[in-house]
Amino acid sequence: MNPAMELFRASAGGLTALDAYLQTHDLTPGLAAGVRELFLSFLQTDQFDNAELAASVLAVLWLRLGNFQEVLRNRLDHIQLQFRRAASAEEHAEVRTHALDTLGKAVDLDEHEFAFRAAVLAADASFFGYRAGGQAQGFSAALVLADLVAASHRAQRAAGSRWLPRFVSLMAGAVQAILSERLAADEQARADRSFRQLAAEVGGLLPARRHFPDDREKAAHVDALLNDLADKYGG
Repeated sequence: MNPAMELFRASAGGLTALDAYLQTHDLTPGLAAGVRELFLSFLQTDQFDNAELAASVLAVLWLRLGNFQEVLRNRLDHIQLQFRRAASAEEHAEVRTHALDTLGKAVDLDEHEFAFRAAVLAADASFFGYRAGGQAQGFSAALVLADLVAASHRAQRAAGSRWLPRFVSLMAGAVQAILSERLAADEQARADRSFRQLAAEVGGLLPARRHFPDDREKAAHVDALLNDLADKYGG
């Protein structure tokens, strides 16, 4: 059995068991990286309970190693897991809160890529929380768009991010959905302000084939949606 799996299995007994394991084994960045590989494998195969445990173990390991960049990465991994498990508006509200907290920490550490990812997670949670009927949790069309605007600003400092396709897809889907809605006058005014801000960012995100090189149909659809947004709200 490889050391990362040994540590993971030992950690099932809780923090005391994890500490006991680490008293007889060296804690190294390589060992922590091996546990992250386990986390990713669990996530990809929908073993969410195991992924949750691995993320919790990693939070302890990277903190003890003093690697705060990896602490942030793990927080984002953990939030992504929470997002995938979320179904209710309440759960999406919790995801958004955690994402915004992590965004603040990423900004403090000048980690632009992680700040962008956290902003995308917050916007994703807003959109799905809104679609889940989360008005009681503060979700609204205006909030979704405001979170998208915030993420678009972060995208400017995360050129080449692997999360850009996710953001562009989310932006196109949310814009399409909200443009088709009839909003109250005050919310429409707030939405229009965000639409204008998003329209100003479209030029830096297109053509969409940069983000979806293997899906020409999706790229064309996204191009059409975002160009329409620019035509309506740009200038």
